[in-house]
Parts: sequence; structure tokens; C-alpha cells
Amino acid sequence: MAKKRTSAAKKKFRARIAAVFVTIVLLIIIAALIMYFFFPATFDKICDVFGGLITAENPDDDKTDDGNAEGGNTEVTEGALEDITSSGLSIHFIRFENDKAGDCTLIKCGDTEVLIDAGSTQSSSKTVKAYIDKYCTDGKLEYVIATHADQDHIAALVGTSSGGKYDGVLYSYEIGTVIRFDRSNKSETTEAGNPTLYRKFLDAVEYVGDNGAATYTASQCWYETDGAAKTYYLDEDKTVSMNILYNYYYEHKSSDENNYSVCMLLTQEISTDEYANYLFTGDLEKEGEEYLVEYNELPEVELFKAGHHGSPTSSNDCLLSVIKPKYVVVCCCAGTDEYTDNPANQFPSQAFVDRVSKYTDCVYVTNMVSDNAAGYEPMNGDIVFYVDENQLKLWCSNNTLKLKDTEWFKANRTGWTD
Repeated sequence: MAKKRTSAAKKKFRARIAAVFVTIVLLIIIAALIMYFFFPATFDKICDVFGGLITAENPDDDKTDDGNAEGGNTEVTEGALEDITSSGLSIHFIRFENDKAGDCTLIKCGDTEVLIDAGSTQSSSKTVKAYIDKYCTDGKLEYVIATHADQDHIAALVGTSSGGKYDGVLYSYEIGTVIRFDRSNKSETTEAGNPTLYRKFLDAVEYVGDNGAATYTASQCWYETDGAAKTYYLDEDKTVSMNILYNYYYEHKSSDENNYSVCMLLTQEISTDEYANYLFTGDLEKEGEEYLVEYNELPEVELFKAGHHGSPTSSNDCLLSVIKPKYVVVCCCAGTDEYTDNPANQFPSQAFVDRVSKYTDCVYVTNMVSDNAAGYEPMNGDIVFYVDENQLKLWCSNNTLKLKDTEWFKANRTGWTD
């Protein structure tokens, strides 16, 4: 009888252990499902941790699709100026004729033009329009995106005034659709009661609306309300799409104006199930980047316009580790003390270099400070990436040196080859 009782006790013990084990497994599965559906960013991070443990045991798995180890050197095919106009898709990063940071990107797909921002000052409208006129031959910009209300992104959209008439981009072309930021912390009038640049921008948007343009906010696009769309195709065959991404700060307040930035993913269909992606995030800061990753299914990208001009507070690992950019463009005047006297934080900052260098060495910059009378000169100058026979090529008005190979970088930054 004692043996039977002992055997029964063992069976009960084993049953309890099995029940505990099954319960633990079920709890893990339930927790994983909750994280997957409600906290995708956290789920991805946990997967990345386990993935890192696995690849640490298999170092050959750390290579990117093109065979380059993470952070290794990549090469770009150099293009020619005369080939840009005949390409199916070109992305132009326009340099300004001053020593200030600022964004202005022209995207051309056939006869369709998209302008993203136009800084850096109101007088920059002449520079911007002169460049646009080289590629926009019909006098119409099908889309204008204003990412956020800072001067270095909207000033040339307004331009300067002469006799009460402004000469900015929004007053100089036929505009098809304006997509603008939802929120701003800026005032519409100064203490003296004069209109601010922000107010002047709102007036310019109202002007193009009165002249037939559709005007939407980014959230209207995301939710596809009031006639807006989340995705706009730039060609008749619908192979190139402009996709407005969801930004948490379209609907929530931020103390940082930069977080209100409109974010856009440009996607080109190369062939069946093969796509090239290009990401634009304005001046989105770290908090905004974390939400961007959490709420959007972001792919790896060919090209990334560096967030906030290569500042230490943007282009963070939370975003870079997902998009793994092959090429990065920084729209700034390298080394300018416009915003800080700390050399390490001047654009493009050392922190930016430290982070982006893990993914690519193909980083290009529009301008840099200089000892000449103007105080600035082109680094790469106007930077154009264009697609020729499904191959991405680069042309720059000054040179195609990578940032790491410039004399400015060698004197002011560390990274890549150190």
C-alpha cells in the first residue's frame, strides 16, 4: 500500500509541474500577443534583443542584404547632371546661399513635382525658385508639404514683401495640393501686434486655397477626411507613391515645435515585390521618432533625410535601427554656430555621426562654414539622388565626397575609420 501511495504522489507532483509549465507557457503567449498588438515597439525591441543573441553566435548573419557588414563602407554610383531630367524619379536637396540650417527638397517624378519645405530665410525664395525653375517647366507644383512652423522650413514659402506683395514659392507657382502640419506653439502676432512669419505662412496657404489648391493637414491625410488621402501616386502607373505617415504629435501637444513635423515615406516599385523607400521626417525629435516607429510599419530605406539637420537630438537609434539607411543627406551648414557654441553639437553633430555610422558611411551635406568673406561654401552643394534604369545614382553640384572624407570632418569629428 505504501508503494501505491508513493506512486500516486509522484503522479500528482508531476501533474502539478506539468500544469505550472503549461500555465507559464500560456502566460508568455498571452503577454507576447498583448505586446504585439498593443505595444509593437516594445515587442520589436525584445525580438531585436533575442535576435542579437542569436546573431552574436553567428557573426556572418550580421551582414546586410548587399553583403556589407553593419556599419561597413558602401558605394554609390555617380551620375551626370544631364541624365537627371530624363530619369523617372529624382530627389533634390537644395542648398541655400547662406550659413544657416534649412530644408528644401524637390521631388520630381515625370511631370509631377513635390516640394518639401522651403527655408532658410524669407530672402531664400530667390534661390529656391531659381532651382525649381530648372526642373519644373509647367509652372505648377503638384504638392507642397510644410513639415512644421520653424523659419528654416517655411520662410521661403512666404518670401519677402515688396509693396505688400510677397514673392515666396506659394505666391509664385500654381499649387495643386498643400499638406501642412496640424499644430504649432507659435504666436500669430508679435507683442507689437504685427503678423509673425507663422501668420504670414497661414495667409499664404489661404491664398493658394482661394486660387484653387486643396489644403490639408497631415492628420486629415492620415484619416482620409475632407477629401484628403493617405497615399498619393505621383505617376499614372502608380509605381511611385507619397505616403503620409502617422505622427503621434499630429494629435497631441509637444513642448518642442519639431515634433509636429509631417512625416512622409516615398516608395518606388522597382519590380514585383521589390520596392525602394525614401524617408523624410522634418525635424522630428527622439520622442516623435519613437512614436513613428511604434505606429508605422517602416521599411528599410535607400535614402534618409537626416532629422533636424543632423542635430544630437534627432536620427536616434530607435529609428535608425529599423530603417537602416544606405544613404543619408544632411541639410545644414556644417559647423555653423547658429544654434550652439558647443562644437560637438553643431550640425552635423558628433552624436549624429556616432549613431548613423553604424549603418552607412554614405552621408552627404549641403554647405559648410568657411573662412572666406561669405563665411560659408558648398560641401557637396546641391545633392541629387536619381533613379536610372532602376539604379540609384548621385550627382552633386560641388563634389560627391562622403562627409567622412572631407577636410571639415577630419578636423572636427571622429568616426568611421577611427
